[in-house]
Amino acid sequence: MDFLSLAQAEKAYTAEMYRLFHRIPEKSRHETETNRQIRLALQKEGIGYLAPKDNITIAVIRGARPGKVCAIRSDTDALQLTEDTGLSYASQNSGMMHACGHDSHIAIGLTCAKILNRIKDELPGTVKIIFQPAEEGEFGAQAVMETGLVNDVNAFFAVHVWSPFKTGEMRVSSKGVAASTDMFTITLKGRGGHGAVPDACIDTVVAASQLVINLQSIVSRFTSPFSPVVVTIGSLHAGTRCNIIAGEAVLEGTIRTFDPDVYKAVHEDFDRIVMNTAGMYKCGYEIDMRPACGVTYNDEALVKTALENAGKIAPPDSVGPDEMSTLGDDFGEYRSIAPVCYMKVGIRNEEIDAVYAHHHPKFKVDENALPRAVAWLVMNAHSFLDQ
Repeated sequence: MDFLSLAQAEKAYTAEMYRLFHRIPEKSRHETETNRQIRLALQKEGIGYLAPKDNITIAVIRGARPGKVCAIRSDTDALQLTEDTGLSYASQNSGMMHACGHDSHIAIGLTCAKILNRIKDELPGTVKIIFQPAEEGEFGAQAVMETGLVNDVNAFFAVHVWSPFKTGEMRVSSKGVAASTDMFTITLKGRGGHGAVPDACIDTVVAASQLVINLQSIVSRFTSPFSPVVVTIGSLHAGTRCNIIAGEAVLEGTIRTFDPDVYKAVHEDFDRIVMNTAGMYKCGYEIDMRPACGVTYNDEALVKTALENAGKIAPPDSVGPDEMSTLGDDFGEYRSIAPVCYMKVGIRNEEIDAVYAHHHPKFKVDENALPRAVAWLVMNAHSFLDQ
């Protein structure tokens, strides 16, 4: 069966769906309109689905022959970011943007469902397409698993479009491909007052500024340069006016690691630096640490299948092993049920200015890469069920 031709024949549909969902981004755990549109699309194609929550939809394609169950994950959440792409189908929701490619993942998932439904008489088993909420550090995979509706799955596949790779490149590896991810909030508590009398106050702006600098030493001085670690402060909020010393500052960020021993050491360093920096400036402090997901490790057998299939739909120089990345993705949480295979398809194309990193306000997806992603997922699902 020529899966790439089937996917190319649906290229216009995939692009239409991608643009539809790009217009209506919604934040993690609030993807209700997104799911309403997903369900309308499935209904139009006569595809059955499960709807355990307003923001979770699971399409179910049952083959004519009984057999194993395979799942394809498509994440659906967007980011609190103001879009600056100038696209004709730019976000219609103020302050929200699909800046990580999840809109294309929805389109890929719907196209996979459409093709699989068309060939279901030749399908030796069942495929579930999981439209998952809250991948961006908000426990979406866990929410899906809590429904119990994927407990029968024997293998999970997912594709993430990837801006560092050229359009159509296909990468997958059996090593750890996505880091464990923790999200944190630090609240510094001081004593506000007049900017003219700083000695009568406890200035949380100064303390927070020093804390940002001090936390960088975790990576630069307390971990090996051969151990991938990220400590990022993504937001810092304090103060209301130029002549008022802020009595409170709130910092939010993320920690990414691969090795369990490194994870433990990084958290010990983190706690010590926050405590000592706050103490140096006479501030009280609170830490809210939220482990979002563990490391994503691919199954070797599934990776072998994926590489063999990639070689059938792409030239040899476009297929190869994935590189280790501190990208965090909760897809690895499905390993508690069955083996997983997390793959990447390149979307970088200088000719259309699709050159910006994920989470950038100018981030753009090259639609020409999407049929290859569709074909890859459908092939892998079919191959797994046919083994």
